[in-house]
Amino acid sequence: MSNSKLPDHPSLEYLKKLAKDRLAELRRRDPKTKLAAALLDVAREHGFSSWRALKAEIEKRQEATVKEFFEACASGDFAKLRRMLADQPDLVHAREHGDNTTTLHWAVAKANLDVTRALLDAGADVHGFGDLHELDVIGWATVFHEEGATWDVVPLLLERGARHHIYSAIAVGDLDLIRQLVEQNPDALDRRMSRFEKRQTPLHFAMSRKRYDILDLLIELGADLEAEDGTGQTAMAVAMLHGDQEAMRRLHAAGAKQPPKLDSSSFRERMAKLAASTKKIAPALSVPDIAKALEWYTSIGFREVGRWEDDGIVNWGMVAFGEAEIGFGMHGVAGPKDVTLWFYTDQVDALYQLLKARQLEAAEAALAGKPDQAGIEFEEDIYDPFYGGRQFSIRDLNGYGLIFYAPEV
Repeated sequence: MSNSKLPDHPSLEYLKKLAKDRLAELRRRDPKTKLAAALLDVAREHGFSSWRALKAEIEKRQEATVKEFFEACASGDFAKLRRMLADQPDLVHAREHGDNTTTLHWAVAKANLDVTRALLDAGADVHGFGDLHELDVIGWATVFHEEGATWDVVPLLLERGARHHIYSAIAVGDLDLIRQLVEQNPDALDRRMSRFEKRQTPLHFAMSRKRYDILDLLIELGADLEAEDGTGQTAMAVAMLHGDQEAMRRLHAAGAKQPPKLDSSSFRERMAKLAASTKKIAPALSVPDIAKALEWYTSIGFREVGRWEDDGIVNWGMVAFGEAEIGFGMHGVAGPKDVTLWFYTDQVDALYQLLKARQLEAAEAALAGKPDQAGIEFEEDIYDPFYGGRQFSIRDLNGYGLIFYAPEV
């Protein structure tokens, strides 16, 4: 048989069909021929020593093509998107491994109307169930809606058959829609966000958006005031930790319980002892491309001491110069301030409990009409980050983030 090459866009399904046809031919000569022999025959015909090697090559090519297709959609390269879809229509159904999403999820999150329409016209699944954030396509268009972008893709998705859920309705701020969804399905109030969003309830989510009118509506509709998020915090506990007095007032008026009091006695003396556990402080900079930042710093003599990649994207890194260290912000997303300060300590849980006790005390005073005690705004509850260790963060009065971090031992 002649040794032929694979086409530019080989189809594994086509080659499997070819092998079945080949099996029928081989069995005319030897009825005992197995499928494995036909698969090997097809592999060798295409220049490979085994079916496994042929399959691995095709999957490698498909992975590179899928990545290229996602990049074209994300960048809004409309001409390239159309060209690739014309060559390989099945690309519209491809999913990336990181979030188990399709290109449509990312297109709607970026509010790219032309790309969204092209993908839908090509047969993209308007629902997109199964992404790891458990938000579906409509959720990526609303909950993950980029600041300053238009909302044009949302009517298009609804026109093509998408349906709102409680979190997308909260994100667009439609009170009538929220009421309608809950009336149709009261269990909507019990729906949780994914673990990546800390299993927030609708109450938690509305509060995070500072939509107090929606908070009131959810309370009116019967939302469970004592439901805890994935960190074990009720909406009232989160409001108190964040110093959100408006949410505290509304939840308190609705009968929400305050979290148990913690011991904040001898605060200064105990903090002084815990302060001794902090051995160093490192600034972290928010940068648009962490990989490039690491490359630049190491090119001038800094030493790379850590990086974390997810699906090929570097979203955390650190360099050192002697004993001094600089970290680079996750995902390159700037916060209210572009610098955070990391305090390294082996007493992170004890520090968290004491600072939490101080903030809860200040929040209780505010609820009682005595807002004269300085509060502590918690940015993150204590948790174990993906890069290892344990941490929580607060914000100072100027908006700078202070992160207390215990590295893995």
